[in-house]
Amino acid sequence: MNVIGGDMGECIHLAKNLIEQHEGRRSLAYKDTLGITTIGVGRNLEHKGLSNNEIDILLVNDIIECFDDLSHFKWFEEATEQQQAALLDWRFQLGGAGIRKFKKTMEYLSAGDYNQAGIEMLDSRWAQQTPNRANAISRMVRGL
Repeated sequence: MNVIGGDMGECIHLAKNLIEQHEGRRSLAYKDTLGITTIGVGRNLEHKGLSNNEIDILLVNDIIECFDDLSHFKWFEEATEQQQAALLDWRFQLGGAGIRKFKKTMEYLSAGDYNQAGIEMLDSRWAQQTPNRANAISRMVRGL
């Protein structure tokens, strides 16, 4: 099959299937036969890495996952866009299980008290570990 003169779309489709058959498909990083960290369908993370477009796709998918999780809470729906952005950042960093450990913060959010929720966020190991990020998120949640 000649890619230049032939149907490039069909050639790429066939190559995709062939490469995936030989490489396999993995959603988590692994070491290939040469010990190189690899992911997906043979993506060499040590030498090729990810393009900016691929990084953006991953980030947007992760933010959508965070949004889907937080959308189950009435307080998220009632928050301003700035507060929602901050809460998405918080959820992104800590994960769903992580934010649910913030019992008092969640109680204040449920009561619609975003100011106190933002203050409460700072009484945590998270705020000690990443103080600049925690302070910025807290201020945004508080509407400051």
